[in-house]
Amino acid sequence: MGAFLFVIAACNDEDDQPPVQPDPEAPNLVEAANEAGLTTLVAAVQAVPGLAPALLNAEAITVFAPTNQAFEAALEAFEASNLNELVERLGGVENLETVLGFHVVPAVAFAADLNANNTFTTLAGQSLDVNVSGGNVTVVDATGATANVVTADVEIANGVVHVIDGVLLPELEDAEEPAPNLVEAATEAELNILLSAVTAVDGLADALLNAEAITVFAPTDEAFAAALEAFNAETLDQLVARIGGVENLETVLGFHVVPAVAFSGDLEATNVFPTLGGQEITVNAGSEGVTVTDALGNTVNVIAADVAIENGVVHVIDGVLLPELSFPNIVEAAVAADLTVLIEAVLAAGLDEALLDAEDVTVFAPTNEAFVNLLAALEVDSLEELIDALGAEAVATVLQFHVVPTVAFSFDLAEGDNEVPTLAGENLTVTRNGSTVTVTDAAGSTYSVVAADVAIENGVVHVIDGVLLPTLD
Repeated sequence: MGAFLFVIAACNDEDDQPPVQPDPEAPNLVEAANEAGLTTLVAAVQAVPGLAPALLNAEAITVFAPTNQAFEAALEAFEASNLNELVERLGGVENLETVLGFHVVPAVAFAADLNANNTFTTLAGQSLDVNVSGGNVTVVDATGATANVVTADVEIANGVVHVIDGVLLPELEDAEEPAPNLVEAATEAELNILLSAVTAVDGLADALLNAEAITVFAPTDEAFAAALEAFNAETLDQLVARIGGVENLETVLGFHVVPAVAFSGDLEATNVFPTLGGQEITVNAGSEGVTVTDALGNTVNVIAADVAIENGVVHVIDGVLLPELSFPNIVEAAVAADLTVLIEAVLAAGLDEALLDAEDVTVFAPTNEAFVNLLAALEVDSLEELIDALGAEAVATVLQFHVVPTVAFSFDLAEGDNEVPTLAGENLTVTRNGSTVTVTDAAGSTYSVVAADVAIENGVVHVIDGVLLPTLD
C-alpha cells in the first residue's frame, strides 16, 4: 500500500489542543465495521487479497467508511446488481483496491483534529478534501461528489472510523461510466425530433425509462426529416395529424421498441422481434451491418449500434419504421365525435356509401348543436320535418355542400380565402388565419372549425359549429 504519508493543508489556524489518540483496547477495524452494520464494506475489503491484514496492522489510520445504503446507491449508479458486478464495472480488483484505499488516510484524524478545510493524501495516492462547517463534516472525492459524515469518531485500535453516506470515487483507469438513460442517450446523440415525438405522447417517456428491458431503434433527425417530406408535412405536429393523431404516433414509436435487450452481438442472421407497437419487425445481421424491415417492407440501416442505456440498448437508424396504422371511416369518426344528427342525415339521404367509397374527401361536419340551430331557424322540430320541408334531394345537396372531393388538412390551406369545389357542384369559401379556420356558405354565413384535422381512411374531417347552406332552387 506504499509508505504511509499524511498531508494536511488547512485554511484555518492549527487547533491548540493536542490531537486525540486512539485507544489500543478499542475494537479493530473489521470488528468495528461489523458492529456498525457496514457489512458491504467488510465484504469489499475482504475481496482484495491482503488488504484486511494491511489495514489491521497499519500503525495509524483514519477510515471514511460508507454505509450499506451508500454501496447500494453505487451499485445502482454503475448498473450492478451485486458487489462482484460493481468490481467488474470499476475495472477489476485492482481498481477496487484503489477505491477502498481512497477511503483511508494513513494517520489518525478525529473530528476534533480537523480544521475548516483539510486535504489528505490517501492510501490510494490521491488527495481527498474534508471540510467542516457548523459541526457538519463533508468529504469531496475526485469527481467532485460530496459525502456526509453521519457518525464520527468511532475509535478503533489503530485509529478512527468516520461513517459516511456515499462511496468516494478516485480517478480510475478502465472503469465503466454509469450508462445514461434513454433520454440522456438520445440527447447526447442529438436525436431531437425523436425526443419531441416521445414527449408528445403522455406518459410514454416515463414508461420507457421505467421499462425493465428495452432495445430502441432510434431514428435520426434526418430520418424524421425524410418522413416529414414523404407525408408532405412541415412539422412534427403536421406529421402526427396525417398519420391519424397521437394514438397512431404512439403506435409508430412503440414499433421502434423491442421489450428485451438485444445488442448487435446477440443477433442471429435473421430475427423477428415483437414490439411495443403490437407488431413485429425483422432485423437482419450480416457482414455489411444490421438492417431493420418494417411492416410495409421498407428497410433501414443501423448506423450506430450498441449504445448502452440504463435498461437496455439503443441502435441509431437512418429511417423511420412504419407499422400498419388504422384509421376510422367517416361514419366511425362521426360516431366518435358524437355527431349523431349528421349521421342520421347522411343515412336518410343515402349518402353513406358514396362518402365511404369516395377516393379522397374533406368533410366539414356540423355538430349536433349546429343542426339544432338550423331546425330552430327553419321553424321545424326534427330532421324528418326538415326533410319533408326541403325535400330529400335538397337535403342531399346540403350535405354534399359539406364535402370537398380532395384531402385538405388545415395546414394545407393557403393563408386567407380559399375557394374549394364541393360535391354539390358549388364552391365553398374556406378561410385560414393562422391556426383559425372558418367556412362561409352561399348565403354568406360564416362558421368556425372547432375541431380540425381528424384523419379518416379516405381523407380528413373538420368539425364545424354551423350547417352550411348552398344555393337551393
